[in-house]
Amino acid sequence: MANSSSFLKITVIHFCLIVFLVRPSLDVSAEDLSNREYIIGPDDVIEIQVWDNEDLNRTVEITQEGDFAFPLIGRVHAEGLSVYELGNLIKKRLADGYIIKPQISVSVIEYNSKKVFVLGEVQNPGSYAIKRKWHLIELISEAGGFTDKAGRIITIVRPKSTNKNGEIEANTRGEKNKIIMIDLGEFKADLSGGNIFVENGDSIFVKPIPPIKRIFVSGQVNKPGELEWKKGLTVRQAISLAGGPTNMAAQKRIAIIRIENNGKENEIKARMDDLVKPDDIIKVPERYF
Repeated sequence: MANSSSFLKITVIHFCLIVFLVRPSLDVSAEDLSNREYIIGPDDVIEIQVWDNEDLNRTVEITQEGDFAFPLIGRVHAEGLSVYELGNLIKKRLADGYIIKPQISVSVIEYNSKKVFVLGEVQNPGSYAIKRKWHLIELISEAGGFTDKAGRIITIVRPKSTNKNGEIEANTRGEKNKIIMIDLGEFKADLSGGNIFVENGDSIFVKPIPPIKRIFVSGQVNKPGELEWKKGLTVRQAISLAGGPTNMAAQKRIAIIRIENNGKENEIKARMDDLVKPDDIIKVPERYF
């Protein structure tokens, strides 16, 4: 369990280092760039500033119809536009008979239209707003990272009915959600093969480490005790893993003690090639002489 948890934490740290090292130098910060490219949707709250015209500055919430009201130019349909495109639209409409060469600044102050949900073995499960193109590992890091119980398997449930802007629409065709299974153990050092980016409406489930299944070997073996069960394990292999039989072992009277579905204990005479089931007890008795 500890090894798996350490592996997952190293995966997150490794990814964050790669993002930091390869991020290009830009005139604007990564946050500013992502803000400009963000596609606006209902319930987002945006701030609009018109330079040298403070009376026009507004903080507005996008309606469910995808628009908002602005002085002089009336209703503005913002849904589906990037922040950059919306700024140009307002600038163009204000320049049409109202303000000479207006300078506009538009920014998102509340991201409410696009969300993903992170559940399971993360430190801070819940919903997270999508502000930009987000890698799965970045999202896990945003959620506080993995817990000590986290396994390597992540499941993404993705709504089928989304439009080209990544917005969820009514599913009228009965399409099934897309299920994406990811094994973090398959991520390579450069994260190739692991370039999974989250989308609006995704539900991300970080599964716990599956419980280890056990068997028990008792009696005349050199190392009696508990062993990890694996599919296809035979009686012979289990006894070998337990150090092999002692000189006093009655190998022809080996038995398997198995708990049946009704809860009753059943003792079965075993052959060496018999398959062992989880929680079986292999009993190697002592020979009579």
